Amino acid sequence: MEKTRHPICRPRRGTGHAARAAALLLLLAGCAGVGPQRLNTDQMGYAAALGDGQKQQMLLNMVRLRYADVPTFLTTSQIISGYTLQSTGQVGLNAYPNANPGNYATLSGTVEYTSRPTFTFTPVTGERFAQSYLRPLAAAELLSLAQSGAPIDLLFRLGVQSVNGLVNGAASGGEMRAASGGFEALMAALREVQAAGTVSLRFERMPSGNRVYLMLDGEEPRARAALRDIRRILRADASAREFEVVYGRQSGRPGQIAVLTRSVLQIFYELGAGIDVPRASIRRGDTVPAAPGGLIAVHQGADEPRDAFAAVNYRNRWYWIDAGDYASKSAFAFAYVLQILAESGQGQPTPVVTIPAQ
Repeated sequence: MEKTRHPICRPRRGTGHAARAAALLLLLAGCAGVGPQRLNTDQMGYAAALGDGQKQQMLLNMVRLRYADVPTFLTTSQIISGYTLQSTGQVGLNAYPNANPGNYATLSGTVEYTSRPTFTFTPVTGERFAQSYLRPLAAAELLSLAQSGAPIDLLFRLGVQSVNGLVNGAASGGEMRAASGGFEALMAALREVQAAGTVSLRFERMPSGNRVYLMLDGEEPRARAALRDIRRILRADASAREFEVVYGRQSGRPGQIAVLTRSVLQIFYELGAGIDVPRASIRRGDTVPAAPGGLIAVHQGADEPRDAFAAVNYRNRWYWIDAGDYASKSAFAFAYVLQILAESGQGQPTPVVTIPAQ
């Protein structure tokens, strides 16, 4: 009797290894889209780092001026983020029925990811420094910000020396001078009119230059009372609702508001005058006592603060603004906006950066 032999089918246990090898290859291939994946993360990361750096530079310059040190301004001209991605993969499959399971398949792979960011910094010097930081701000810039919703009293306290001869508080020349009563009353009245939504601007083009008019009007009771106070303080006509804004200490004719503005460097100096400093620094003559009633409260200490809106180290001492001090943060932020406005009128040279191919 003849027997029929059937071949025995044995499963190839290397199939699982082959699947893992295929998964590795898919993983390596998927890394090709690293650029789009990193775009959102890097954009947010660089924006946050740039903002923190600008806050620290501004605070450091305020501290430097507090100690009669030289301020320095450095702008970030370009940020270029380059990536290099290299991947290799090897797969070996040996399906022998009698081989040990560990010898059925071999797989290996490497992925190398390199980020090479390029930053270009430009120091602000010479004519650009003079035009950006020594030139008094234009009154129209302050009023445009106020029309956009920025507190008009805060903007004037930051960027104005006087209005129609009514002086703002200042620490120029090392002497503390409080704001006049008329200036404080004018700021309160302007804030009331702004809160009622009745502050607007009118621009008039003339061959001699543009003219700016501040228009104040309102039907609400508190707005009408504030308007009466403004006219009385400025000694304007009782029916005046429009005032031409000019640069200067005193107005030349009725219907004008003379605004003597500050430069960015003056703003930083005035804000820095109220920074808290160690008593030892005052005794040594490194600086003078702090001016009372500053718009920004800057603290100092030997240890780095844990929760600060902005913090810098100067001469082995930490100076910072508390994260919970909303009033100081607001004044600091609008001072920074005024700095940006002063810089915006100046053309910035564009550097040429060559990035080698990877």
